[in-house]
Amino acid sequence: MKIHPLRIGRTKVPFGQFYGGLQGFSLGEFAADKDHFIWVPIHAYLIEHPTAGPVLVDTGISPDQAAHVDYYRGSIMEHVMDVDEYDLPSGQTMPEQLARLGYRPQDIRAVIVTHFHEDHIGALNLFGHAPVYLGAAEYAARDAKVLGLIPLAYPPSVAAVTDWRPIEFSGAAIGGFTGSADLFGDGSVLALPTPGHSPGSTSVLVDHRLLLTGDAMYTIHHLAVDQVRAFQPGEQARYVDSIRRIQWLRREFPELVILTAHDHTEYGARLIAGLAGGELSDADLAWGKSYERATFDELANLNPARLPRFVPAADGGPVGHAA
Repeated sequence: MKIHPLRIGRTKVPFGQFYGGLQGFSLGEFAADKDHFIWVPIHAYLIEHPTAGPVLVDTGISPDQAAHVDYYRGSIMEHVMDVDEYDLPSGQTMPEQLARLGYRPQDIRAVIVTHFHEDHIGALNLFGHAPVYLGAAEYAARDAKVLGLIPLAYPPSVAAVTDWRPIEFSGAAIGGFTGSADLFGDGSVLALPTPGHSPGSTSVLVDHRLLLTGDAMYTIHHLAVDQVRAFQPGEQARYVDSIRRIQWLRREFPELVILTAHDHTEYGARLIAGLAGGELSDADLAWGKSYERATFDELANLNPARLPRFVPAADGGPVGHAA
């Protein structure tokens, strides 16, 4: 079964959002800090399942979102999000990324949504014909307001969907997870509950060898949750618990490869490039495991030399990078 990463533009995020969870990064800084941004990629994934057909995990952003002004006009999102928060170059829209693999949006037979945040569901309206799977807790919270202001699911992004399939994790335990969901009945695509980043955040285990985490982990470095932690207002305990369960899964399946939606590290770039044909080569797998051994100990503690730090832009601008 092949898995194709789809690069759907990039998003500009505060460094503290990704890496400030243990350094006292606050909600006020999240709103006001305009001097420590980094660009990170946005990835969705296409699974070529032998019987369920082409299946998407997340959808990335849309051109309307990237234009920002009209899409969010009249909502709180117009004021919360920066005008240049999203960048979607030509060739990276969802239809264009599908076309390079020989598919059209109407060919997609199911969509799995890891969570409702805008950079994961912005192109969901292209797939109103397909069933959409998501954690039952995420579906139940679809009308909730984050911090009492920001909609968890922005209505224009989800309005086209008519066939919601809320996932109950009543299947077999695996790794640190007390339950799972076998989405297509053959054990090849398992949904796992990884709440914290959102109420019902879900990760997807494919063939017991690739774990697609959405934003349950931003990068591979976030596996070391006691040294590298994202900013999670109000949900930090569940976020930490979900990553600890992923650590147990990784111990049960030592060859497991973890792929996130926004991994801007060398690890993410190399393995995403290696999946261009739908499968990782033995050389890429060996490189990935070598990188992990140099980055973590056997308990997923991070090598201190690899702790992320913000590097300012050479021109003094607000967008630097993480090293």
